[in-house]
Amino acid sequence: MSTVTSSDGTVIDYDSYGDGPTVIFVAGAVQHRRIDPGTSAAAARLGDNRFNAIVYDRRGRDRSGDTPPWVLQREVEDVAALIEATGRTATLYSSSSGAAVALAAAVSDVGVTGLILYEPPFFRGADKSHQIAAVEALLAEGRYEDAMRYNFTDVLGIPGDVVNGIAKAPTWPAMCEVAATLVYDFCAISEVNTDPDWESRWADVAVPVSVCSGTRSFPPLAGAADQVAEAIPGAQRRILPDQDHNPSPEAITDAVTEFQT
Repeated sequence: MSTVTSSDGTVIDYDSYGDGPTVIFVAGAVQHRRIDPGTSAAAARLGDNRFNAIVYDRRGRDRSGDTPPWVLQREVEDVAALIEATGRTATLYSSSSGAAVALAAAVSDVGVTGLILYEPPFFRGADKSHQIAAVEALLAEGRYEDAMRYNFTDVLGIPGDVVNGIAKAPTWPAMCEVAATLVYDFCAISEVNTDPDWESRWADVAVPVSVCSGTRSFPPLAGAADQVAEAIPGAQRRILPDQDHNPSPEAITDAVTEFQT
């Protein structure tokens, strides 16, 4: 494990695999290395295939620090610090809401040369301000587990009995520990969703972009991926067969390798 220090002094912890073209994985909501071995496995596979793959804990999660107040630009600066540490430019692979960070980094002069956006959860016009307020209220009371349950049931629409099963998994406590960062992702998503003009928002994305979704994922996410691909100049649209919202390491490495060739 290694660290970099972001512009505001926040320490960001990361793992680096292999040597070659750099790919940085930008996690989705509450995702971090301790509960997401699949992304680290994908990075290791890429490292074995002549890439330099970097997996990091986004600010506020597990081994990385945090410095309030949160704004999206701070996360862009975290990516910039990681890219600077490699001494190269980088392709960003984002999972779910990590797309907000990746897209913001792509229009900043930080050395991003390509984007792979897996199932960006952007829905034009969707106002989730009441859900953000509800999560903030639970967090203010220290009810991190309730905030996580609310995220699954009321935000993602997952049935309560399924959430009860998720809560029995060994990763549940580590997930709830970073529940405060739900607000970061919710705010980033909300800013995109309530923007009346996606086209102008992403008109300056001048790097190659691939927007991906899986055939076994939630159907609305495929539609969201279609809209995002249409809004980004020159973006490609790719469907990953037999993949859900958490694609396999093999599917991820194939997508990155094909994008880079």
